[in-house]
Amino acid sequence: MNMDQIVGLAGILAGAFCGVIGVWWGIKKAAKNRGIDERLKAIVAKSHSSSWIITLASIYSIFILYALGVKLSVPAALGTLLFLQLGGWSLSFFFYNKRY
Repeated sequence: MNMDQIVGLAGILAGAFCGVIGVWWGIKKAAKNRGIDERLKAIVAKSHSSSWIITLASIYSIFILYALGVKLSVPAALGTLLFLQLGGWSLSFFFYNKRY
């Protein structure tokens, strides 16, 4: 492994660690302020289902692009899917939060 790979791997692991700590801290603070209720659980359930619909549509789009001859590497395809999954989840969470 060269230095770029080591730094990249360290960045991925540090980002995942910080994300887990942030989620834990947010849940702890929300529970302290009585922010975890049925409304939040309904919003989370709806946003998860919406994000999977967005992910499914993006998977079909990637397959169609592949059938049309567009060459995508595995990391590019998986990165696109991950970006769309997390983006769809966060945007639908904010949408349902405003709606309900």
